[in-house]
Amino acid sequence: MNILKPFALSLAIFLPFYLSACQTLTNTTPQNTHNTPKTQQLRLFQDIKKHKLDNGLTVIIKEDRRAPVVMTQIWYGVGANDEPVGKGGLSHFLEHLMFKDTPKVSGDEFSQLISHYGGNNNAYTNADVTVYHEILPANRYPLALELEANRMKNILFKPEQIQSERQVIQEERRVRTDDNPMAKAFETWRAFIYKDTPRAHPVIGSMADINNLSMDDLQNWYQTWYVPNNATLVIVGDVDSDDALAWVKKYFGQIPKGAKTPPRTPAQFIHADDIFVGQGGINERTITIYEPVKVPSIILAWQVPSLSSLRLSGHDNPKTQRELLALGLFDDVLSGGGSSRFAKNLIKNNKVTSVSASYQGTSYGDGLFVVGITPKAGSSLDDTKQLVLDEIKRTMTDPITQKELDRSFIALKTALVFASEGVSGQAQILGELHHNNISFEQIQQELDTMPTITADEIKNAGKKYLTDERMYTAYILPTDKDEQ
Repeated sequence: MNILKPFALSLAIFLPFYLSACQTLTNTTPQNTHNTPKTQQLRLFQDIKKHKLDNGLTVIIKEDRRAPVVMTQIWYGVGANDEPVGKGGLSHFLEHLMFKDTPKVSGDEFSQLISHYGGNNNAYTNADVTVYHEILPANRYPLALELEANRMKNILFKPEQIQSERQVIQEERRVRTDDNPMAKAFETWRAFIYKDTPRAHPVIGSMADINNLSMDDLQNWYQTWYVPNNATLVIVGDVDSDDALAWVKKYFGQIPKGAKTPPRTPAQFIHADDIFVGQGGINERTITIYEPVKVPSIILAWQVPSLSSLRLSGHDNPKTQRELLALGLFDDVLSGGGSSRFAKNLIKNNKVTSVSASYQGTSYGDGLFVVGITPKAGSSLDDTKQLVLDEIKRTMTDPITQKELDRSFIALKTALVFASEGVSGQAQILGELHHNNISFEQIQQELDTMPTITADEIKNAGKKYLTDERMYTAYILPTDKDEQ
């Protein structure tokens, strides 16, 4: 079971994918968005029905009859961010136990039934959600609904299964983190950036936390969070919406509504500008991590808003939304493929071994704009960092050419076509947007805005958010300092 989210949707990066046609961007001032012509409605958001059952379960159904298959996903609004200190890994541990016995179906029978009818299933946990998914032939998808409804309330917490799964998770942690130098360094890096906020917690938990989680801890977590009013069911594929809703009501409708789940505290996920410089200045934002890695690397990260954090902080308006769209395009100009600025000016000129950027635009709370760098052998780490920062700053000031903009739109649009053609990708996008409180209608509105984003706005977004005061630096170095 993958504890990492398999499809990380960054809205400010993904929005250009949806454009029905690539339109011209210039270095002029923005057009009047009130007069912007509307783009064609996204096929991704066509034929969708959204319902809420009396017990609070949200149901999203999208008809897509191009292939006789159906993807079902059930999203629970709980993850590592919700776990108390000392109880890390609760959500991931419970994910494992959800594949164990119920009075009606054993853990072995669950997988055998899915496999018998030609389907497959899995699950993942991340900081914000736990998601279970099945894909089956269209004439068998009600089986997935029946199985998911059954384990929403009927999991048996057997001591021998808990202990067995504890050992599985401990081995998972050893293989994926403790024995993986880069993964361990990344865990240290996140703790350094997020400090005492929930985002500092590793999703799988520490080894001490895994050891200490009790049956009562797991049962209470299950009873608190695995309730219909904290769940969203997404169904995408060759279905009739009315029939699908009838099946949902049959299997989920009788499950009682749970108590209101504990709220998250927005202040834990929003970082005000005045926290970025401490008493020691920006040097407090640099860490050196020693692990048995083969080569040194550098991570630069800027805490930047997401669409979610704009809402949480009360700054959600058309101006800030445009800035985030522009920041996503800034990322692509830097790092979007073999003709991007990083590739042409740093990698192909043999100044660095590798460098890439990514921007989280839909996380709960502030996201990160991250640049990962592998220096050339024997190069100074500080000099390499400065080379990359100089390239970023040139992108903020030098002209962004029409060729670069056209390349970004075409490449991003093509990527989304592949990402959303299958039922799995569509379900993932719909679930992701819903759980980040981003309406499908808003996406359509932002598509209408996207062609009006100018090159100047892209550069200004970089200037505003990628400042020295917002930047963290991590040097990841071999444990043997003589190798540096």
